[in-house]
Amino acid sequence: MNFTLAGNQNDHLLKAIFKELAVIVFDTNKQVVFANEIMADVLGYSTEEIIGLPHKIFCEDAYANSQAYQDFWFQLLDTKKNFQDKIIRRNKQGETLILEGVYFPVLDENQEVIHVVKIAFDITQRETTLAVTVKKVQESAAVLNRLSDTGHQQVNLLSANLTQVNALSDQSQQTTQNLETEIQEVTHFLQDINRIAQQTKLLSFNAAIETARIGEQAAGFRVVTDEMQKLAEQTKQLTQSIESALHAINAEAGLVLASSEATKETLQASQQHLLDVLKSYNQLQETAGLLKDEARFLMKESE
Repeated sequence: MNFTLAGNQNDHLLKAIFKELAVIVFDTNKQVVFANEIMADVLGYSTEEIIGLPHKIFCEDAYANSQAYQDFWFQLLDTKKNFQDKIIRRNKQGETLILEGVYFPVLDENQEVIHVVKIAFDITQRETTLAVTVKKVQESAAVLNRLSDTGHQQVNLLSANLTQVNALSDQSQQTTQNLETEIQEVTHFLQDINRIAQQTKLLSFNAAIETARIGEQAAGFRVVTDEMQKLAEQTKQLTQSIESALHAINAEAGLVLASSEATKETLQASQQHLLDVLKSYNQLQETAGLLKDEARFLMKESE
C-alpha cells in the first residue's frame, strides 16, 4: 500500500507526530498559536495558557536581547530556511531546559511564511547526566595526574638517592680494593724485612762463632754481636706480629668487598624496580591523559 498525504492520511500523520513529539507553532509575530500537551508540559504551561505567549519568554534574557536571536528569526522568516540545533530554553518556573530542536517555516501558496513550527526533544536529563559524568571524568583525570606527578617526583628523588648510594658503594668498593692491594704490598715488604732479619741473625751467629775463636780480646765485639742477634730476633717477632695483623685486615677487607658487592647488587636491583615503578607512573599519566581526552570528547558531544 502506497503512502500519500492525500485524504485522511495527512490527519493520521499529524496525530501521530503530535502524540509522540513536542510540537509548538508560532505566527510571524513570534507568538504561540498552538502547542501540543507534550510541549506545553515541557515548558511548564497548560495548552491554554501558553497560547499568545511571545517566543522570547522561553529564552534566556541575554540570548533574547542578542544579535544571534535576531539572526535566528531572520533565517526563519526572511531567508525561509530551517534551523536545527541543541538549544537552551527556560520553563515557566525559570528552570533551564536543554532541547534538541528543529524549526522550519510553513509557507502558503505564494511561498510566504505564515507560521514557524518547532519540533523538539527534551534532553535536559541526558545532558545533565552527561555533564556530571564529564565532570567526574575530569576530576578523576586531575587526581590521577596529581598522583602521577607526586609519585614521579618521589620516585625520581629516591632513584637519585640510590644512585648516590650506589656511587658511594662503588667508591667504597674501590677503596677496599686499593686497601687490599696496599696490604699485599706491605706484606711483601714485611717478607723482605723478615728475610733481612734472618740474614742479620745468621750474620750475628757467625760473628759469635768468630768471637769465640778470638777469645777475650773481642769482648766488645761479642757484645755487639749479641745485640745484633737480639735485634734480629725482635725484628722477626715484630714482623710476624705485623704480618698477622695484616692478614686479619686483609680478611676483613675481603669481607667488606664481598658485602659491598652484595650491597651494590641489591641497590642496582632496587633501582631497576624503581624504574619499573616509574614506568607504571608514566602509564598512569598516559591513562589520565586519555581520560582528559575522553572528557573533552564527551563535553564536545554535549555541546
